Amino acid sequence: MKCKVIVNKDSGNSNKVNIDALKQYFGCELDIQYIGASDNWSAEGYDTIVVCGGDGTLHNALVKCHNKQLFYLPCGTLNEGARKGDISAIGKVNDQPFHYVCAAGSFTQIGYTANNKSKQRFKALAYLPKVFSSYHCHQIPATLKIDDQQHSGEYTLLMVIRSKCCFGFNFNKQFDKRPSLYMLAVKSCGKDNFVNKIRLFFPFFRIFFCGIGKPTQNKKWLLLPFSNATITLEKQHDFCFDGEKIVLQGKLSFCEQQLTKPIVILQPSCFCHKKARKKLKKIVE
Repeated sequence: MKCKVIVNKDSGNSNKVNIDALKQYFGCELDIQYIGASDNWSAEGYDTIVVCGGDGTLHNALVKCHNKQLFYLPCGTLNEGARKGDISAIGKVNDQPFHYVCAAGSFTQIGYTANNKSKQRFKALAYLPKVFSSYHCHQIPATLKIDDQQHSGEYTLLMVIRSKCCFGFNFNKQFDKRPSLYMLAVKSCGKDNFVNKIRLFFPFFRIFFCGIGKPTQNKKWLLLPFSNATITLEKQHDFCFDGEKIVLQGKLSFCEQQLTKPIVILQPSCFCHKKARKKLKKIVE
């Protein structure tokens, strides 16, 4: 077995990774490569890849490690993609993979704008200032086709998610009973001003603080599971792809893909230095 270990040194808890524990677990020589968040790396020549980092690190590994055995040691700040255990299926949009979320609009820039040094120093609190700066009323004209349903209008948030959590909130309570892709769409309140921000607070509070336990749609928002869906955009928008920024436009086709080799989640309690184990384990659980 040829095994390569990628450690994203810019991730929130990368300095806690215990390389000796990894060597003992895999029982072979490991090719260790430390990278920065923007550094390129290759999986060529290896049949097994171990990635140590956050959600963005795992996303990059999905792109690079097609048909390879992938292990993931979550040592980022939120590690939301690791909360559901081993990953046997992922989402795809126009053949681009994502492991838990693809979203545009209100609050979504939080995932890719927080400073790496701040995340290492302040952990999840590094995202707090971004919550206020990203609280905007967006107007995203779009047509949604969710299986056999069609919706059109202007939206402040468009999210396709394969998880029960995002933004640190375990809001998609139906996911455990029905693990699949879900479409969350929140209608726009109009222009970005103080009054509309107040109006927007109520649907966001209902969704993310109260949580949703069953498929729901009303005049202001919807959260529905689906097998196939499309979002047709009138112009390009910035999307958060598992914590990475990607610009998308036109017709976006979403579906789920079953992995031939599930991604194995390594528990931080076993592969991080002792002082970090308790804290990281709580994040993952």
